Amino acid sequence: MESFCSYRDAGYANLAYVDHSGCMGHSITISIPRVVDPEYEHSAFFVSGKRYEMLKKVLVWTGVAFAGIFAGAGLQSMLEGHAPLFKNEVAAEENFAGLAKSEWYYRGSVIASDPSIVKTNDGYVMFYTDLDAGKGRTVIAKASSPDGQDWKTSGSFDGVNGVVMAGRSGQWDENVESAAVVRQDDRWLLYFSGYRDNGNPTRGFPAALWLATSKDGGAFERLSSDPIMTPTKGWYDNDAIYSPTVLLDDGVFHMVYVGHSYTDFSAIGAGGVYLLSATSTDGVSWTKGEKPIAGPGQFNDWRKDGIAEPYLVKRGPDEYLLFYTGLSGEEREIGVATGSSPEGPWDFGSGPIVKRGPPGAPDEHQVLAPAALVENGRLRLWYLAANKSEALSIGQADGSLNEALSASGH
Repeated sequence: MESFCSYRDAGYANLAYVDHSGCMGHSITISIPRVVDPEYEHSAFFVSGKRYEMLKKVLVWTGVAFAGIFAGAGLQSMLEGHAPLFKNEVAAEENFAGLAKSEWYYRGSVIASDPSIVKTNDGYVMFYTDLDAGKGRTVIAKASSPDGQDWKTSGSFDGVNGVVMAGRSGQWDENVESAAVVRQDDRWLLYFSGYRDNGNPTRGFPAALWLATSKDGGAFERLSSDPIMTPTKGWYDNDAIYSPTVLLDDGVFHMVYVGHSYTDFSAIGAGGVYLLSATSTDGVSWTKGEKPIAGPGQFNDWRKDGIAEPYLVKRGPDEYLLFYTGLSGEEREIGVATGSSPEGPWDFGSGPIVKRGPPGAPDEHQVLAPAALVENGRLRLWYLAANKSEALSIGQADGSLNEALSASGH
Protein backbone atom coordinates (compact mmCIF):
# COMPACT_ATOMS: atom_id res chain seq x y z
CA MET A 1 0.00 0.00 0.00
CA GLU A 2 1.37 3.34 -0.93
CA SER A 3 0.59 6.33 1.22
CA PHE A 4 -2.52 5.14 3.03
CA CYS A 5 -3.79 8.62 3.82
CA SER A 6 -3.23 10.19 0.43
CA TYR A 7 -5.19 9.67 -2.75
CA ARG A 8 -3.55 9.67 -6.11
CA ASP A 9 -5.19 8.19 -9.13
CA ALA A 10 -5.17 8.52 -12.85
CA GLY A 11 -7.07 11.43 -14.30
CA TYR A 12 -8.01 13.20 -11.06
CA ALA A 13 -7.72 16.95 -10.81
CA ASN A 14 -7.64 16.82 -7.02
CA LEU A 15 -5.22 15.26 -4.58
CA ALA A 16 -6.87 14.44 -1.30
CA TYR A 17 -5.21 13.60 1.96
CA VAL A 18 -6.03 13.44 5.63
CA ASP A 19 -4.18 15.97 7.74
CA HIS A 20 -1.84 15.17 10.61
CA SER A 21 -4.72 15.25 13.08
CA GLY A 22 -5.24 11.75 11.76
CA CYS A 23 -7.23 9.64 9.39
CA MET A 24 -9.96 9.89 12.00
CA GLY A 25 -10.08 13.63 11.52
CA HIS A 26 -11.22 15.81 8.68
CA SER A 27 -10.70 14.77 5.12
CA ILE A 28 -9.04 17.62 3.26
CA THR A 29 -9.03 18.02 -0.47
CA ILE A 30 -6.48 20.25 -2.14
CA SER A 31 -7.88 21.70 -5.34
CA ILE A 32 -5.29 21.56 -8.06
CA PRO A 33 -5.90 23.45 -11.30
CA ARG A 34 -5.13 21.10 -14.14
CA VAL A 35 -4.14 22.11 -17.63
CA VAL A 36 -4.17 19.32 -20.19
CA ASP A 37 -2.15 19.59 -23.35
CA PRO A 38 -3.74 17.07 -25.74
CA GLU A 39 -0.76 17.14 -28.06
CA TYR A 40 1.76 16.03 -25.48
CA GLU A 41 -0.70 14.23 -23.19
CA HIS A 42 0.63 15.88 -20.09
CA SER A 43 -0.90 17.77 -17.23
CA ALA A 44 0.29 20.68 -15.14
CA PHE A 45 -0.60 20.53 -11.46
CA PHE A 46 -0.28 23.41 -9.04
CA VAL A 47 0.04 22.73 -5.32
CA SER A 48 0.78 25.53 -2.84
CA GLY A 49 2.01 27.73 -5.64
CA LYS A 50 4.45 25.11 -6.91
CA ARG A 51 4.06 23.72 -10.40
CA TYR A 52 4.48 20.03 -11.16
CA GLU A 53 4.58 18.79 -14.73
CA MET A 54 3.89 15.14 -15.26
CA LEU A 55 2.58 12.79 -17.86
CA LYS A 56 -1.18 12.54 -17.97
CA LYS A 57 -2.29 9.64 -15.78
CA VAL A 58 1.04 9.62 -13.95
CA LEU A 59 -0.62 10.28 -10.59
CA VAL A 60 -1.59 6.66 -10.35
CA TRP A 61 -2.81 5.40 -7.04
CA THR A 62 -0.57 2.36 -6.76
CA GLY A 63 -1.95 1.14 -3.50
CA VAL A 64 -4.89 1.95 -1.31
CA ALA A 65 -5.29 5.56 -0.31
CA PHE A 66 -8.86 6.40 0.55
CA ALA A 67 -8.93 9.89 1.98
CA GLY A 68 -12.52 9.98 3.17
CA ILE A 69 -12.89 6.48 4.55
CA PHE A 70 -12.11 7.23 8.19
CA ALA A 71 -13.85 10.59 8.56
CA GLY A 72 -16.35 10.81 11.40
CA ALA A 73 -19.19 8.30 11.30
CA GLY A 74 -17.59 6.42 8.43
CA LEU A 75 -15.12 4.70 10.74
CA GLN A 76 -17.76 4.00 13.40
CA SER A 77 -19.96 2.34 10.81
CA MET A 78 -17.11 0.22 9.55
CA LEU A 79 -16.10 -0.90 13.04
CA GLU A 80 -19.56 -1.97 14.18
CA GLY A 81 -19.47 -5.72 14.59
CA HIS A 82 -15.83 -5.71 13.52
CA ALA A 83 -14.05 -9.04 13.87
CA PRO A 84 -10.54 -9.74 12.53
CA LEU A 85 -11.62 -12.92 10.74
CA PHE A 86 -14.91 -12.79 8.86
CA LYS A 87 -16.74 -14.79 6.22
CA ASN A 88 -17.75 -13.74 2.74
CA GLU A 89 -21.54 -14.00 2.90
CA VAL A 90 -22.29 -13.63 -0.81
CA ALA A 91 -22.50 -16.46 -3.33
CA ALA A 92 -19.26 -18.33 -3.85
CA GLU A 93 -17.25 -17.16 -6.81
CA GLU A 94 -16.33 -19.36 -9.74
CA ASN A 95 -12.70 -20.34 -10.02
CA PHE A 96 -10.62 -18.08 -12.22
CA ALA A 97 -7.22 -18.92 -13.70
CA GLY A 98 -7.25 -22.18 -11.74
CA LEU A 99 -7.44 -20.35 -8.41
CA ALA A 100 -10.22 -20.69 -5.85
CA LYS A 101 -10.81 -17.83 -3.40
CA SER A 102 -11.26 -18.63 0.26
CA GLU A 103 -14.54 -17.60 1.89
CA TRP A 104 -12.61 -16.21 4.85
CA TYR A 105 -11.06 -12.74 5.01
CA TYR A 106 -8.86 -11.04 7.61
CA ARG A 107 -9.02 -7.35 8.50
CA GLY A 108 -6.85 -6.74 11.55
CA SER A 109 -7.80 -4.23 14.25
CA VAL A 110 -9.04 -1.58 11.81
CA ILE A 111 -7.72 -2.56 8.39
CA ALA A 112 -5.40 -5.15 6.90
CA SER A 113 -3.43 -4.55 3.73
CA ASP A 114 -0.13 -5.25 1.94
CA PRO A 115 0.57 -8.76 3.24
CA SER A 116 4.07 -10.26 3.42
CA ILE A 117 4.13 -14.01 4.14
CA VAL A 118 6.82 -16.17 5.76
CA LYS A 119 6.50 -19.97 6.01
CA THR A 120 7.68 -21.45 9.32
CA ASN A 121 7.77 -24.89 10.92
CA ASP A 122 4.56 -24.02 12.75
CA GLY A 123 2.66 -22.67 9.76
CA TYR A 124 2.60 -19.13 8.39
CA VAL A 125 3.43 -15.66 9.64
CA MET A 126 1.90 -12.61 7.98
CA PHE A 127 3.07 -9.02 8.31
CA TYR A 128 0.61 -6.38 7.16
CA THR A 129 -0.40 -2.71 7.43
CA ASP A 130 -2.98 -1.75 10.06
CA LEU A 131 -4.14 1.62 11.37
CA ASP A 132 -3.59 3.32 14.72
CA ALA A 133 -6.92 5.14 14.68
CA GLY A 134 -6.05 7.30 17.67
CA LYS A 135 -3.00 8.80 16.00
CA GLY A 136 -4.26 8.48 12.44
CA ARG A 137 -1.06 6.69 11.42
CA THR A 138 -0.37 3.41 9.72
CA VAL A 139 1.53 0.71 11.60
CA ILE A 140 2.89 -2.73 10.76
CA ALA A 141 1.34 -5.71 12.52
CA LYS A 142 1.93 -9.45 12.60
CA ALA A 143 -0.40 -12.45 12.72
CA SER A 144 0.25 -16.20 12.77
CA SER A 145 -1.74 -19.10 11.33
CA PRO A 146 -1.39 -22.88 11.15
CA ASP A 147 -3.03 -23.00 7.71
CA GLY A 148 -2.68 -19.53 6.14
CA GLN A 149 -6.35 -18.63 6.76
CA ASP A 150 -7.10 -18.66 10.49
CA TRP A 151 -4.98 -15.69 11.65
CA LYS A 152 -4.32 -14.71 15.26
CA THR A 153 -2.28 -11.89 16.77
CA SER A 154 -0.41 -11.56 20.04
CA GLY A 155 -0.19 -8.41 22.17
CA SER A 156 -1.31 -4.89 21.32
CA PHE A 157 0.04 -1.35 21.06
CA ASP A 158 -2.15 1.77 21.30
CA GLY A 159 -5.21 -0.40 20.77
CA VAL A 160 -3.90 -2.13 17.65
CA ASN A 161 -3.31 -5.86 17.92
CA GLY A 162 -0.07 -7.49 16.84
CA VAL A 163 1.93 -4.30 16.21
CA VAL A 164 5.63 -4.93 15.54
CA MET A 165 6.56 -1.51 14.11
CA ALA A 166 5.09 1.96 14.64
CA GLY A 167 6.11 5.42 13.50
CA ARG A 168 8.17 7.95 15.44
CA SER A 169 6.77 11.42 15.98
CA GLY A 170 8.92 14.16 14.54
CA GLN A 171 10.93 11.72 12.42
CA TRP A 172 10.83 10.96 8.71
CA ASP A 173 9.07 7.67 9.45
CA GLU A 174 6.07 8.95 11.39
CA ASN A 175 3.98 6.57 9.28
CA VAL A 176 5.17 3.06 8.42
CA GLU A 177 3.71 0.61 5.90
CA SER A 178 4.46 -1.77 3.01
CA ALA A 179 6.33 -4.45 4.95
CA ALA A 180 8.64 -6.97 3.30
CA VAL A 181 10.03 -9.67 5.60
CA VAL A 182 12.92 -12.05 5.00
CA ARG A 183 14.16 -14.76 7.33
CA GLN A 184 17.91 -15.46 7.26
CA ASP A 185 18.84 -18.28 9.64
CA ASP A 186 17.97 -16.91 13.10
CA ARG A 187 17.59 -13.32 11.92
CA TRP A 188 14.39 -11.70 10.68
CA LEU A 189 14.68 -8.62 8.48
CA LEU A 190 11.72 -6.26 8.23
CA TYR A 191 11.85 -3.72 5.41
CA PHE A 192 9.25 -0.95 5.39
CA SER A 193 8.47 2.43 3.88
CA GLY A 194 8.17 5.50 6.07
CA TYR A 195 6.99 9.07 5.58
CA ARG A 196 6.05 12.15 7.59
CA ASP A 197 2.57 13.33 8.52
CA ASN A 198 3.07 16.42 6.35
CA GLY A 199 4.39 15.79 2.84
CA ASN A 200 5.18 17.35 -0.51
CA PRO A 201 3.28 17.56 -2.85
CA THR A 202 0.88 15.68 -0.52
CA ARG A 203 0.99 13.24 2.34
CA GLY A 204 3.03 10.14 1.59
CA PHE A 205 5.84 12.02 -0.16
CA PRO A 206 8.73 11.80 0.18
CA ALA A 207 9.01 8.21 1.40
CA ALA A 208 12.16 6.24 2.13
CA LEU A 209 13.00 2.66 3.12
CA TRP A 210 13.92 1.47 6.62
CA LEU A 211 15.14 -1.83 8.05
CA ALA A 212 14.43 -3.42 11.42
CA THR A 213 15.75 -6.77 12.64
CA SER A 214 14.63 -9.41 15.13
CA LYS A 215 15.90 -12.69 16.55
CA ASP A 216 12.43 -14.12 17.12
CA GLY A 217 10.26 -12.47 14.47
CA GLY A 218 8.34 -10.55 17.10
CA ALA A 219 10.51 -7.93 18.81
CA PHE A 220 11.94 -5.75 16.03
CA GLU A 221 14.44 -2.92 16.43
CA ARG A 222 15.41 -0.40 13.78
CA LEU A 223 18.89 -1.02 12.50
CA SER A 224 19.43 2.73 12.43
CA SER A 225 17.52 5.94 12.98
CA ASP A 226 18.20 6.67 9.32
CA PRO A 227 16.71 4.93 6.28
CA ILE A 228 18.79 2.36 4.43
CA MET A 229 17.57 3.58 1.04
CA THR A 230 16.47 7.08 0.08
CA PRO A 231 15.05 8.65 -3.09
CA THR A 232 17.60 9.67 -5.73
CA LYS A 233 17.14 13.25 -6.93
CA GLY A 234 15.79 13.55 -10.46
CA TRP A 235 15.53 9.76 -10.83
CA TYR A 236 12.79 7.13 -11.02
CA ASP A 237 12.32 7.19 -7.24
CA ASN A 238 12.79 10.93 -6.75
CA ASP A 239 9.68 11.26 -4.56
CA ALA A 240 9.14 7.91 -2.91
CA ILE A 241 10.24 4.33 -2.38
CA TYR A 242 7.30 2.02 -1.71
CA SER A 243 6.19 -1.63 -1.76
CA PRO A 244 9.52 -3.43 -1.46
CA THR A 245 9.70 -7.18 -1.99
CA VAL A 246 12.94 -8.88 -1.00
CA LEU A 247 14.21 -12.34 -1.93
CA LEU A 248 17.32 -13.92 -0.41
CA ASP A 249 18.76 -16.24 -3.05
CA ASP A 250 22.16 -17.96 -2.86
CA GLY A 251 23.50 -15.40 -0.39
CA VAL A 252 22.36 -12.36 -2.37
CA PHE A 253 19.45 -10.11 -1.46
CA HIS A 254 17.29 -9.07 -4.42
CA MET A 255 14.75 -6.27 -4.13
CA VAL A 256 12.02 -5.04 -6.45
CA TYR A 257 10.24 -1.89 -5.36
CA VAL A 258 8.00 0.90 -6.61
CA GLY A 259 9.55 4.28 -7.33
CA HIS A 260 7.55 7.49 -7.68
CA SER A 261 8.89 10.44 -9.64
CA TYR A 262 6.69 13.53 -9.94
CA THR A 263 8.38 16.68 -8.71
CA ASP A 264 11.78 16.19 -10.36
CA PHE A 265 12.45 13.71 -13.15
CA SER A 266 15.24 15.70 -14.77
CA ALA A 267 17.58 12.72 -15.02
CA ILE A 268 15.06 10.40 -16.72
CA GLY A 269 12.89 12.63 -18.92
CA ALA A 270 9.43 11.50 -17.80
CA GLY A 271 7.82 11.11 -14.39
CA GLY A 272 5.50 8.42 -13.16
CA VAL A 273 5.34 5.12 -11.31
CA TYR A 274 8.18 2.68 -11.97
CA LEU A 275 9.13 -0.84 -10.92
CA LEU A 276 12.79 -0.75 -9.89
CA SER A 277 15.38 -3.23 -8.65
CA ALA A 278 18.27 -3.28 -6.19
CA THR A 279 20.76 -5.86 -4.88
CA SER A 280 22.72 -6.33 -1.68
CA THR A 281 25.19 -8.79 -0.20
CA ASP A 282 24.23 -8.07 3.42
CA GLY A 283 20.63 -6.85 3.21
CA VAL A 284 21.67 -3.43 4.49
CA SER A 285 23.70 -1.66 1.81
CA TRP A 286 21.91 -1.67 -1.52
CA THR A 287 22.89 -0.93 -5.11
CA LYS A 288 20.04 0.29 -7.28
CA GLY A 289 19.59 -1.14 -10.77
CA GLU A 290 20.32 1.29 -13.57
CA LYS A 291 17.10 0.79 -15.54
CA PRO A 292 13.49 0.25 -14.49
CA ILE A 293 11.83 -3.15 -14.76
CA ALA A 294 8.61 -1.53 -15.92
CA GLY A 295 7.26 1.97 -16.33
CA PRO A 296 4.43 4.18 -17.63
CA GLY A 297 3.16 3.56 -21.15
CA GLN A 298 4.45 -0.01 -21.32
CA PHE A 299 1.00 -1.61 -21.55
CA ASN A 300 -2.30 -0.71 -23.21
CA ASP A 301 -4.60 -3.17 -21.46
CA TRP A 302 -5.68 -3.80 -17.84
CA ARG A 303 -2.25 -2.41 -16.89
CA LYS A 304 -2.45 0.72 -19.02
CA ASP A 305 -1.68 3.00 -16.05
CA GLY A 306 1.27 0.87 -14.97
CA ILE A 307 2.02 -1.94 -12.55
CA ALA A 308 2.87 -1.80 -8.87
CA GLU A 309 3.09 -3.74 -5.60
CA PRO A 310 5.47 -6.50 -6.71
CA TYR A 311 6.12 -9.75 -4.86
CA LEU A 312 9.13 -11.92 -5.71
CA VAL A 313 9.05 -15.73 -5.49
CA LYS A 314 11.64 -18.30 -6.55
CA ARG A 315 10.02 -21.23 -8.31
CA GLY A 316 13.14 -23.27 -9.06
CA PRO A 317 16.67 -23.00 -10.48
CA ASP A 318 16.71 -19.96 -12.77
CA GLU A 319 12.91 -19.70 -12.48
CA TYR A 320 11.38 -16.69 -10.74
CA LEU A 321 7.87 -15.30 -10.42
CA LEU A 322 6.91 -11.67 -9.92
CA PHE A 323 3.34 -11.10 -8.78
CA TYR A 324 2.01 -7.57 -9.21
CA THR A 325 -0.98 -5.22 -9.34
CA GLY A 326 -2.20 -4.03 -12.73
CA LEU A 327 -3.51 -0.45 -12.77
CA SER A 328 -6.21 0.88 -15.08
CA GLY A 329 -8.18 3.87 -13.89
CA GLU A 330 -9.79 2.71 -10.66
CA GLU A 331 -9.57 -0.93 -11.69
CA ARG A 332 -7.05 -3.19 -9.92
CA GLU A 333 -6.26 -6.78 -10.88
CA ILE A 334 -3.43 -9.13 -10.02
CA GLY A 335 -1.00 -10.59 -12.53
CA VAL A 336 2.19 -12.63 -12.61
CA ALA A 337 5.42 -12.29 -14.58
CA THR A 338 8.08 -14.93 -15.22
CA GLY A 339 11.83 -14.51 -15.53
CA SER A 340 15.18 -16.28 -15.30
CA SER A 341 16.60 -13.69 -12.87
CA PRO A 342 15.16 -11.59 -10.03
CA GLU A 343 16.29 -8.52 -11.98
CA GLY A 344 14.61 -9.66 -15.18
CA PRO A 345 13.99 -9.39 -18.01
CA TRP A 346 10.41 -10.26 -17.14
CA ASP A 347 7.61 -11.65 -19.27
CA PHE A 348 4.50 -9.96 -17.84
CA GLY A 349 2.02 -12.22 -19.61
CA SER A 350 -1.27 -11.06 -21.07
CA GLY A 351 -4.06 -11.60 -18.55
CA PRO A 352 -4.71 -11.32 -14.81
CA ILE A 353 -4.91 -14.27 -12.43
CA VAL A 354 -7.14 -12.64 -9.78
CA LYS A 355 -10.08 -10.35 -10.50
CA ARG A 356 -12.43 -8.48 -8.21
CA GLY A 357 -15.35 -10.37 -6.71
CA PRO A 358 -19.12 -10.11 -7.27
CA PRO A 359 -21.29 -7.38 -5.72
CA GLY A 360 -21.30 -7.62 -1.94
CA ALA A 361 -18.02 -9.53 -1.70
CA PRO A 362 -15.17 -8.12 0.41
CA ASP A 363 -13.17 -7.72 -2.82
CA GLU A 364 -16.01 -6.39 -4.98
CA HIS A 365 -14.16 -3.13 -5.70
CA GLN A 366 -10.50 -4.01 -6.11
CA VAL A 367 -7.88 -6.74 -5.66
CA LEU A 368 -4.24 -5.73 -5.33
CA ALA A 369 -0.95 -6.00 -3.40
CA PRO A 370 -0.36 -9.76 -3.70
CA ALA A 371 1.86 -12.00 -1.59
CA ALA A 372 2.54 -15.56 -2.68
CA LEU A 373 4.13 -18.91 -1.91
CA VAL A 374 4.57 -21.94 -4.16
CA GLU A 375 4.14 -25.26 -2.35
CA ASN A 376 4.54 -28.47 -4.35
CA GLY A 377 3.16 -26.92 -7.52
CA ARG A 378 0.34 -25.23 -5.66
CA LEU A 379 0.09 -21.46 -5.71
CA ARG A 380 -1.00 -19.85 -2.46
CA LEU A 381 -1.87 -16.20 -2.87
CA TRP A 382 -2.83 -13.53 -0.33
CA TYR A 383 -4.02 -10.13 -1.46
CA LEU A 384 -5.57 -6.83 -0.41
CA ALA A 385 -9.34 -6.81 -0.90
CA ALA A 386 -11.37 -3.59 -1.02
CA ASN A 387 -15.14 -3.37 -1.10
CA LYS A 388 -17.20 -0.43 -2.34
CA SER A 389 -17.33 1.02 1.17
CA GLU A 390 -13.53 1.03 0.98
CA ALA A 391 -13.09 -1.39 3.88
CA LEU A 392 -9.72 -3.11 3.57
CA SER A 393 -9.10 -6.77 4.32
CA ILE A 394 -6.82 -9.58 3.19
CA GLY A 395 -8.19 -12.36 1.04
CA GLN A 396 -6.64 -15.67 0.03
CA ALA A 397 -6.77 -17.83 -3.09
CA ASP A 398 -4.99 -21.00 -4.11
CA GLY A 399 -4.81 -23.54 -6.89
CA SER A 400 -2.59 -24.91 -9.60
CA LEU A 401 0.39 -22.69 -10.43
CA ASN A 402 0.60 -24.12 -13.94
CA GLU A 403 -3.06 -23.32 -14.62
CA ALA A 404 -2.58 -19.80 -13.36
CA LEU A 405 0.47 -19.28 -15.55
CA SER A 406 -1.32 -20.69 -18.58
CA ALA A 407 -4.38 -18.50 -18.00
CA SER A 408 -2.16 -15.42 -17.77
CA GLY A 409 -0.51 -16.12 -21.13
CA HIS A 410 2.69 -17.87 -20.08
